[in-house]
Formats: sequence, structure tokens, C-alpha cells
Amino acid sequence: MKMDKELLKKHHFWILLGIVPVVVVAAVLAISASVGAAIEKRAKDVDTAQKEIDGKQNVKSDPLIQVLQGQQGQLEVKKTDLSKENWERQIGVTTVVDKAGKVVSATQNPDRNLLRWPKSPLLARFDYTPAYATDKAQLKFGEKIPTQTGDEYNQFKVREVYLAEFSNARPGFQGTGMADKVAPTEFLGGWQSVLRHVTYPAVGAGGTSGWGERVPSSEQLWLAMEDIWVQRAILGQVKAVNDEVGSFKRVALPDANGRPVDAPLHRMFASRVWQVELKVVEDEKDRKKVLTGRIKNVTDRLQPLGLGGRMTLNVWFSTDPDARPVPFHVGGEFLRGGEEKEILRTDDHALPPGVVPVEIARVEQVFDTRTVPVRRIDAVALGYRDSRHALLPLLPPEFEAYKKEAEKAAAATAGGSETAGPGAVPGVASSASGPPGGPGRSGAAGSETGAAGGGGAGGGTAEAVLDGNKKRYVEVTGNVRRMPVAVTVVVDQAYIQDVLIAYANSPLRFQTTQVHWQRFRGALGGTESGGPGGGFGAEGGVLTSGAGVAGGGFGGFGEGGLTRPGGFGGPGPGGAMPVPGRPGPMAMPGPGPMAMPGPGPMAMPGPGSGPGPMAMPGPGSGPSGPGGSMTSVSESQLTSGLVELTVYGVVSLYEKYQAPADGTAPTP
Repeated sequence: MKMDKELLKKHHFWILLGIVPVVVVAAVLAISASVGAAIEKRAKDVDTAQKEIDGKQNVKSDPLIQVLQGQQGQLEVKKTDLSKENWERQIGVTTVVDKAGKVVSATQNPDRNLLRWPKSPLLARFDYTPAYATDKAQLKFGEKIPTQTGDEYNQFKVREVYLAEFSNARPGFQGTGMADKVAPTEFLGGWQSVLRHVTYPAVGAGGTSGWGERVPSSEQLWLAMEDIWVQRAILGQVKAVNDEVGSFKRVALPDANGRPVDAPLHRMFASRVWQVELKVVEDEKDRKKVLTGRIKNVTDRLQPLGLGGRMTLNVWFSTDPDARPVPFHVGGEFLRGGEEKEILRTDDHALPPGVVPVEIARVEQVFDTRTVPVRRIDAVALGYRDSRHALLPLLPPEFEAYKKEAEKAAAATAGGSETAGPGAVPGVASSASGPPGGPGRSGAAGSETGAAGGGGAGGGTAEAVLDGNKKRYVEVTGNVRRMPVAVTVVVDQAYIQDVLIAYANSPLRFQTTQVHWQRFRGALGGTESGGPGGGFGAEGGVLTSGAGVAGGGFGGFGEGGLTRPGGFGGPGPGGAMPVPGRPGPMAMPGPGPMAMPGPGPMAMPGPGSGPGPMAMPGPGSGPSGPGGSMTSVSESQLTSGLVELTVYGVVSLYEKYQAPADGTAPTP
């Protein structure tokens, strides 16, 4: 078709009017898109540059960066060294290093090894020694316990192996268990009612132990060992208090003119309570060597000498570490504050044949149930939280078997089915959300059997004592497990700080988190039954409340509170069930852990309430000797200075030390 040029020329205005706006709009859109992208890219570049500038405001030089990197490396080395130090502290190993950091020697004190395995030839290879870093038989906590004979696991079912760790005393043998070593400190109702353990039937009674017929699992054995380790450490500090108070230090002996006398066989020694002047003389009749002296009460309170009207002092006449002491008996009932007297000479003051006195080298007091500083242990609880940790969930150890149980429980919960939780035992209450009824309750249907459900103490089956208390830590890391614990003791008020210091110095790094105490208003028998020494006697006796029985008390947070003396009641639902004849043991009615439930233990009682710690009986209260000195004293006067002291804390159980793979820390 031939275009009509004349027609185009005639109507070109209208044709251009329709085309030009479209072209202009397209051009504008194209220009806007390209310019906008460029602007956005430029804005991002500006922001990136600004951030780089802001990040370089605190510019550090290369030398400073090298110093910081060196400090970070030193921090890692220090963390490793502390882990090693704390682990060796638990097993009683002392490592000596030279200036270059090279290990010179590593020695072990068996008495300070808290992580001892029960004594058995089949278990001896697992004992921790200074060679722990190279000996593969020394296992890390939670590792599968290997067997060579197939009978290693069953060793824990042997009374003389497992139960001997608690007590193996018998007539004529003091015993070497943890409960035996704190004697003459007693346990409320016997150690079987206080310490967590798997029970055994009485000797000759027949029947099976709480381990049952099945072979224990590796996880149960580790939990049983940990219970032994922690309770051994707690009782060990009680013994440390008694030993410290009973030790004497040599002091200057003045002559008539006040000048010090230095005579090997005539010396003076002093403890926190007593001062004794000892002298070896020769008897004029039979020419025997005889020990004589004087004794003084250096306190301002009346102090008993001991049961049966006699105090016993062990006296060493040589500095030889293998030398045996000679018992020296001091007769008398008590001495008033500041009173001093001559020691009445008796026939047993003559030195035994064969003892050649070189010097009076050392003196210590032998305590009995009346004079021991820590008179009684009322309760010990493991995995029991104080008010600071009350809302924290208790965690189980990181055993592979427990992890698998948790995974199965999580899967079952996700599938809509209900489960009792990881590792839960039918009929045993879990302690994950707090103690079910306070220590002393078994958790099995709430029965009061003394089993250890929910942190409680006493004996029970392996399922209740071990599996029922697998959740026991407030923190679990790769290096340390932190377990909350609590202990109640009856102690003389003068030694409260000694107890707190002893736990602060515990090899298990005992962190005290809460303390409270009140005046002891119960009764203590000098020959109370059920004390240490019942290791192979009857087990599982149920402790019931009754008049005249002193209860301990841990302010707890479980439901049901205290159900027996020596337990741990608290302000949870149900409160603390009072013991007949006395107020609630340790429940705290006021705010704060240090709130005192009534008059403080140190307060002097009001009229008619009985003599205070410093009170002396008035006329007619007892016969008097020459010069008006008392010759008798009531038991209430001797116990008026006692308090019930409850200490909460968190013990740190360090994992077996392993040197880093890069060798940044030395190995022993």
C-alpha cells in the first residue's frame, strides 16, 4: 500500500502528539531505574564505610594485640592449672614443680584422698593415685566400669566392702569407716538414720540387702561412690573441728620470777579450753618416773573434765613420728571458769615400763561424748537446696545411659504420651522440682523409712537411694559437678566459727550459702545408743519423734516438711511438723536465711527459764567441797551452751584432670 505523504504531512501534529508522550514516559522510567540503583548502591557503600570507620575508633596496635593474645593464652593455662589443682586436692595428691613448671614429684596422702574406692582386691586397680594421668584403669566419673572377673560389680553387695566405708566397728575394734572416725561425736538415732546408704540386714538375720538380687549397673555404682565421697568429706570436717580443739600447743613456762623455763621434762601446753603444766619426776619409794602437773580452765565458763569424773590426755615423750602416746588421767568432775588446781596423783601416773622420757613433746585431749566439741550430727542431706537455689532444677550426671533415657522421654512426650521422666523409678518421687517431703522421707509412697528420696538421709534400696536421687546437681559442666548439701550439728556455741571455717577449708571446695542456728533445747545422753560403731548391727531403724529428743532442721522447700527429728522441715506447703514437746526444729518464720526463730541462741534466758551458759548454781543446788567449790553440776548446765547449727552449701566435685591435647598444661 502506498503511503500518502501529503496526508502524513497534513496530520503529523496529531501523530506526533500520540507517540511523543509514550516515548518520553518510557525514557523517564528507564532513567529512574538506572539512577535509583546507582543511588542505592552508593548508599550501601557509604553505610559500609561508616561501619568500618566506627569499628576502628579503638584501634589497637599490633604489639598490643599480641599482648592481649598472650594474656588470653595465660588465662587458659591458669584455668587448666586450677582444674588440675582442684582434682589433686580431692585425691590428696601434692605436686611439686620447679621454676620452669616441670613436675619434680607427686606424693599422695591416703588419709586426704576423699575419692577412695571401697577396699577390695577386685576394685583396687580403680583407686586414684598420682599416676592418674597415665593409668587408664583410673576412670573418669561416669565411664563404664570394666570387669575382668565379672564380679567387680557384685563387690558393692558385700557387707565388708560397701558398708565398711560407713562403719565396720565391732566390740574391741574402733572401726575405720567414716562414721567411726568422728567418734565420740554421735549421730541422732545412729549413723544409719543420718547417712545415705543402701541397707543391709542385721548380722545373722538373713535376707538380701537393698542391692537386691540383680547385678548393680555402672551408673548405680558411680552414684553410690559419689554419696560416699561427699558424706566422707562432710564428716571429715567434723573430725577436723574436734581434732583442732583437742590439740595443745606448747607455751612458755615461767619460773617464780616470770622468766621462761626451758626444761625438756617440765613444760606447759595450752588448748582452746585447758592449760596444763606437766612435769616428769622420780618417785622416792620405787624410783619410777611419774608424770605430775597442774590444770587450768582458761575459759570463762564451767567446763566438765569428762565422763566418769576423769579427763584423758595423750602425752608423747618423743618427737619420733612412730612414738606411741602415754595416756595421762586427770581426775575431777569439772572446773569453773579460770579455776586452776593441782592434778591429784594416782598410781596410773607412773610411766609404763619401756618408756624412756626424752622430752614432753606433744599433748592432745581424748574427748568423750560429754566433752567433744561437736556433740551430735543430726542430719546430712545431699542434693538439697537452700533458699538461694530453691528455684533451680536439679540435674542428673551426664551419663550416656541417662541421656538416652532423657531422649526417649522427650520423644514419648512429643508423641502425646505421659511418662514419669528420665530415669524415674516407679513409686519413687523425683527430686527435680524440689524435695518431696524433706530429707528423711523415702519418697516411696511417702513412707517414713529413712530412705534418701529427695535428698534425704538414711538407708533404703538401691532404686530408692540411688536411682531416686540421680538428680542431684545445680550445675553440671565438663569440669565440675556442683551439688547442694546441708548438715545440722549440735555444737558448743564457742565453736560455731570453727565449724564454718572447717567447711570453708574442705577439699571439696565447700561454698557456704546459708547458715542459721538456735539454742539446743533437747537432751544428750553420754551413752546414747545407736552411735558410731553399729556398722554391722541392725539396719533401717525408723526414728520416731518423742519428748526429749532433739531435732535438727534444714529450712526446706518441699511439701510435707519435717516428719521426724533430725530432718529438714521448711516453709513449703504443710510446713514443718513439730516434734512433741518442742518448737519446729529449724523452720524460719522471718525473712532471710539468718532470721532467728525467737530469742537468739546466745541470749541469756529470762527468769525461771533455767540457768544460762555462764550461770552458776545457787546455794543448796548441790554439795560443796572445801572452800565452797562445787562438787556436782546438772546436765542442763553442761548443755546450756549448745546450739543447733545448720549449714547449707554447694560442694564442687571436679572431674578427673586430663591435659589438653595441645599440651598447654603440664601433666604429672
